[in-house]
Amino acid sequence: MNQTQQPGEHVFLELRARDAWSQREYESAQSIAREAAGLAASHGDENAWWNMSFLEAECFKKLGNIREAEAHARSLQEHPLTGRYPDLSSRVATFLAVALQGQGDLAAAAEEARRAVAIAASAADSPDLHITAQHALIAALAESDQLDDAWQECLRLAELITADVNSQTAGKAYWVIGNVAYLRRDAATGTDYHRRAASNLSPSNDLDLWARFNRASAALRLAGGVVEPETLECIERAELAASIVGGSERDKLELSLTRAHWLFLTAQYDAAVDRLRPICDASSLIASQTAAEAYMLLGQALARSGDALEGLFQLEKSQELFRQSGAPDREAQVGKLIDEVHRRAQA
Repeated sequence: MNQTQQPGEHVFLELRARDAWSQREYESAQSIAREAAGLAASHGDENAWWNMSFLEAECFKKLGNIREAEAHARSLQEHPLTGRYPDLSSRVATFLAVALQGQGDLAAAAEEARRAVAIAASAADSPDLHITAQHALIAALAESDQLDDAWQECLRLAELITADVNSQTAGKAYWVIGNVAYLRRDAATGTDYHRRAASNLSPSNDLDLWARFNRASAALRLAGGVVEPETLECIERAELAASIVGGSERDKLELSLTRAHWLFLTAQYDAAVDRLRPICDASSLIASQTAAEAYMLLGQALARSGDALEGLFQLEKSQELFRQSGAPDREAQVGKLIDEVHRRAQA
């Protein structure tokens, strides 16, 4: 060990890493967390090493480096300390479920999330942990078109939201329940739960989370065909918050996709095409099911603006990406769109 290192130095570095995280300086937080983890290991402080290693994985995810985040979490999952404590094991499994979903591996994400839920349920006095794991499971099921199963898990999640749960956690839970309601074409229930989410989530507590919630709320409303002023307000709130917090390139692309969807549904087809092309060009940076949505919108917008041939080409890309992601209902939906474009072209 370097003789200049002091026994408490890794604690000071941990504070610096968490401060950088709170300031959304994720590259700096990741670098400091790695240094802190190394020092903690050299001092034999296993708990500090674990916490800093997990923070490093979270920084990778925030920066859009999903594969690195997954690899880091896998190494933590295999560590003996994780195996000894259910709360640590559930945190890692939940993190992995989200990372796998972010890479378009929806079946593996659902499997990991089920594992996280089972472990969290066995952890004493950890309602927030259980809710977070349940949230990840619902998101994975919903993305893979298992909406009936997702809704059953939503009903279980609703039972976990008690007065003891902090408002941010409750807000995120209401958020995911609303998401599934929208996907089930129950716009009234979806809007109700998203309003509950908005009343619990505060931009002053976490502006980045506020931005992501408003983007997701708008995206689900648009997916349900809900084109109204409240939907546009969600998009504008998300864009304003994102302009302040920045975010990864993935975040920016997903927000731009939401605006493109609004343009498409309001019949601004040329503007939608102009916004969608750069998103599709950078589709390797987003989850495959999200890229599939971008190609689907681009294909429809091109067909509506008179370019049926290229529209069909983009729709076929979308169909293949949904197939790869394990989203059969949306794959079939694109198949119907392809048939419609063919019929119109031949008419």
